[in-house]
Amino acid sequence: LTTEPNALQAMIRPPTVMGKLQSVVTGGSNAIVSDALPSGTISNMPWRRSGVKHHNNEIYIDIIEEIDAIIDVLGNVISYDVNGSIQVQSNLSGVPDLLLTFKDPNIIDDCSFHPCIRYSRYESEQVLSFVPPDGNFTLMRYRVKPSVISGGFSPPISCTPQLNYSLDGGGLLSGRVDIKVTARSISTLFNMASTSSSTTSTARKGGNVTIEDVALTIPFPKVVKTANLTVNVGYVVYDEASKVARWVIGNLDEKKRPHLTGSMSTSVVGDGSGNDRPEENHLPLSVSWKIPLSSLSGLSVGGLSVTGESYRPYKGVRNIARSGRFQVRFTS
Repeated sequence: LTTEPNALQAMIRPPTVMGKLQSVVTGGSNAIVSDALPSGTISNMPWRRSGVKHHNNEIYIDIIEEIDAIIDVLGNVISYDVNGSIQVQSNLSGVPDLLLTFKDPNIIDDCSFHPCIRYSRYESEQVLSFVPPDGNFTLMRYRVKPSVISGGFSPPISCTPQLNYSLDGGGLLSGRVDIKVTARSISTLFNMASTSSSTTSTARKGGNVTIEDVALTIPFPKVVKTANLTVNVGYVVYDEASKVARWVIGNLDEKKRPHLTGSMSTSVVGDGSGNDRPEENHLPLSVSWKIPLSSLSGLSVGGLSVTGESYRPYKGVRNIARSGRFQVRFTS
């Protein structure tokens, strides 16, 4: 079964005017499958087509790490797990042979590789030796060893949601929601300092960072009829059908103090005991965020060399830390 994009592009010819006219007449597809097999099919590198040429030879590598975490109402981290992937954009002519090394490969655990990786060499030397496909692809996926963050994880963002219930004048249960979000000056993230003239990077802890693409997904109990929400930063949209609010903050730094407040009405009749609340437990809210030039584990590139071709390509490496399933529990 052929799944490599380069091989599929070689097998299926691009649409033409004649192909479109033929599809109109016959009622079939305008995609014409080539009679000849792609050149890489009978070689030992089916992921790379032959005769690749680029005017500008360049390769970009993104080390993306995601953290799945559960945060309690006091801001304590209950559980967390860090996974990463190495995404590559390769625009290199010919058949280049690449060697990617890490400064601390012992961070990596539970790996899965693209077929282009020479696995035996990684097993013996813990380096990535490969001839890359042309274009975008995932070089490897990995899990960060728990011992790397044995001292605990301190998130770069703090979120304190509160939900209080009371009885309105008609005896129905109503509620007030209050959520504050702040960027934390102290976290366990690594700042990855690098220069444009080198593919190596240095990991250091601390320092102020700007958190990008911050957004909150806030689920409400199904008994909620209406919710009126206001924010001082960004915008919030409440979906009546799914009972879920989406609060988009955008970029966040230590100077901003995003704050959401609101009220909601329910169809629940209170008993006046003082402990009135819906029977269903409130689901945790989800927080999404991204921090460029940061790492959750401190994994950094030691070097990237290209052999087998005479040109000297432009090489770029960057780290990105972002949230995965990042959940914060409500207090009420």
